[in-house]
Amino acid sequence: MKKTPLNEKHKSLGARMVEYAGWEMPVQYEGIAAETIAVRESCGIFDVSHMGEVYVAGECAGEFLDWLLSRRITGKEREQITYAIMCFSDGGVVDDLLVYTFADYYLLVVNAANKDKDLLHMAESLAVFVAQNPEAEGQVIIEDWSDQYAQLAIQGPESLEKVLKIKSLLGMTREQEQVLSSLKRYRNMELPPEGKLPVFISTTGYTGEKGFEIYASDTKIEELWDALLDVGCVPCGLGSRDALRLEAGLPLYGHEMSAEINPLDADMDFFVKFDRKFQGDIMRGKKTRKIVRLIAQGKQIPREGYLVFHGEEEIGYVTSGTYSPTLQKGIANALVRADLPGDVTELTVEIRKKPIMFDVSEKFIS
Repeated sequence: MKKTPLNEKHKSLGARMVEYAGWEMPVQYEGIAAETIAVRESCGIFDVSHMGEVYVAGECAGEFLDWLLSRRITGKEREQITYAIMCFSDGGVVDDLLVYTFADYYLLVVNAANKDKDLLHMAESLAVFVAQNPEAEGQVIIEDWSDQYAQLAIQGPESLEKVLKIKSLLGMTREQEQVLSSLKRYRNMELPPEGKLPVFISTTGYTGEKGFEIYASDTKIEELWDALLDVGCVPCGLGSRDALRLEAGLPLYGHEMSAEINPLDADMDFFVKFDRKFQGDIMRGKKTRKIVRLIAQGKQIPREGYLVFHGEEEIGYVTSGTYSPTLQKGIANALVRADLPGDVTELTVEIRKKPIMFDVSEKFIS
């Protein structure tokens, strides 16, 4: 298994380690519930160094990404970050990702489990793009930068306060401190580089809370981890990260979207723009399913794959389910038929061969 630069630090803190996407990662420290509540009420810190980073540059890089992804990338401001979806030609999802726009290149942050597949798909797609646009020959560079970067996520209502306490370690100027304090969501601020390696902090995260993500070298990330623990950030593992993202209604690749579940079926319509031709635009007008959110009326916890019924009719299945420490109830996302009436307030989930009633909710947390 691969190890992040913080592997030994996790173990010294008593983390329970598990295999995830080929990496040895902490699933929990004090406990999933305690870590989830820490992020909701104060501030938690996550090691997300397993994520992949892909460098894309060249004269035709922007045009290639416009065609490759579900949203237009060209025309974005330098500090802007774009959430987008990479699709197969049939509309199925290769991966969902973030695109960071820099002065002369783009950096794609992709899911760890999908990085190798993404790189292969991008190479194959580039060949198709060049065949359609001969002037792009040799004008797009794709490189795997994953080994150059480690990454931390600092999440929660106190995240800005915690980050500003380590501003000197980040090399922030007074002006940058002011910029960071007013930085909008999905924006990026460059910090002093380490040699030739750009270092940056962004207002992004996967928890539904205010937060930041920092990209730097292995050595720098170790220093930042220690400093953030010293100022009171709570170390959090993959277990709470999944609970937090599900509470926030966020999708996870392989669950709410996949090669078999296109972005429209996953209710990600907002992130699919049909304002130009792109790979996968064949999905237009082909929505047959939708995601609904379920909250337990009792103590039951729905799990992935459990069948969902409207009355006696099977209409779908649970894509993600867990216990919500914030709501203190079982919650789930379910993929159901698109023709399910919007005013349905209850659905049944089959749990251990028993029908259990769940409330249908527009969202889990505000």
